[in-house]
Amino acid sequence: MQQVAAQATEPAGPAGPTALVEQLRQAPAGGAGVVSRLAAAGEAAVPALLAARPEFEQSGRPEIAQALREIGPPALRAAVAASLGSDTPPDERELARLLGLFDARCVDELTLLLEHPSPAVRGAALTALRGLGPAARPALAAVLPLLGDRRKESSARRFLEAMDPSAVGELLAVRENGPGRLRRHALHALAHLGACDALPARDRAALERLVRIKLLDDRLPDETWDFHWVVVPGDTYEAAFEALGLHDRIPATLAMGLSGRVHDEAVVARADGTELAVQRVFVTPEIAGWRLFFGRSLVNCPDDGSLERLAEACGRAHYHFRDGYEDSHHWALAERGRGVVRSFRTYREPAWTGEPLPWEEPQTEDPLWEPGMYEPNASLEWDAHAVAGRLTVDPEEIDEDTPMTGHGWFAVTAPGAGHGVFPGALSI
Repeated sequence: MQQVAAQATEPAGPAGPTALVEQLRQAPAGGAGVVSRLAAAGEAAVPALLAARPEFEQSGRPEIAQALREIGPPALRAAVAASLGSDTPPDERELARLLGLFDARCVDELTLLLEHPSPAVRGAALTALRGLGPAARPALAAVLPLLGDRRKESSARRFLEAMDPSAVGELLAVRENGPGRLRRHALHALAHLGACDALPARDRAALERLVRIKLLDDRLPDETWDFHWVVVPGDTYEAAFEALGLHDRIPATLAMGLSGRVHDEAVVARADGTELAVQRVFVTPEIAGWRLFFGRSLVNCPDDGSLERLAEACGRAHYHFRDGYEDSHHWALAERGRGVVRSFRTYREPAWTGEPLPWEEPQTEDPLWEPGMYEPNASLEWDAHAVAGRLTVDPEEIDEDTPMTGHGWFAVTAPGAGHGVFPGALSI
């Protein structure tokens, strides 16, 4: 014990940090004073701390991390230098864990690392900044250009999501006052945060003009369609907005509709302070005589009465769904005055409703068919996309030769909610 006490009182010279780390190993319950002495040693203690870090972390002990954090920027600089000191490039994930030990005092150092020559260092610094949450807001201007970097865009978006609402004001100030090189990225950030309704009228008008220009020559983008949709005749689709409770429609390109499906729900505040979930629905141009409706709010329309209401309003309405693994399909056909006349759903009991329609391939065409193998009213038409292609239009078969007229729309499920509240930047 006397030897330990003597080591604890020795000055933290060149060999001091190593001895202090050894004291932490031997006396885990009395580490606070030792941590303070290691922190007081500053950058000189960093090599010993980094060497001991894996062992202490594996044991669930926080003292090494605490000492590095208290040393602050000098420790961060030394840690980065150490990670670059070998012939092996640094591992971004491991370096991000190390940089994540530091607190808001290191925001400036982490921000400088966003311009480091090493991609791993840049990525780790961005991850560490994101972990600081609103405390990393001084780095906002440095992060904005990364929204234009495909390799770092998703990390930059997560950084934005970690900010508090006051970041919106700073982004609006960039839009208004510059610098010019950041204006475009600030708009991207505002869109991702669902704050475009806060844009000044001049910016909103410019965006609307751009959409109108793009609508003149709308093209099918290189993106996949969603896995569920409703389709109604093109000449009666106007009645669908009221039938589905959709409001405040605005023109939208195909690119806007397909990119907007990723974030088609937002939460807004009511006048009484309560929250309201709002969904966005995309309506395509008229495609081969049909209008397709895409949106999360339509997923349950065969079960909640929406499909029947659509059929009453538009004459007929079809619903199609398949999951991403193509092992679950659901389709339903509704007609005015008759409701849902035919449907199929994988895993439902019974899977089929209604009687087979004339266009359906009978179950007896299955080479393996035998009596009792299928439900009495079953057919071989289980594939939602195949049924769509036979009766209306299959989104996956739409190409440049498919007839297309008019333009698309966005509409929302709550009047007055606005379209700028939905997070995520839209392709135009």
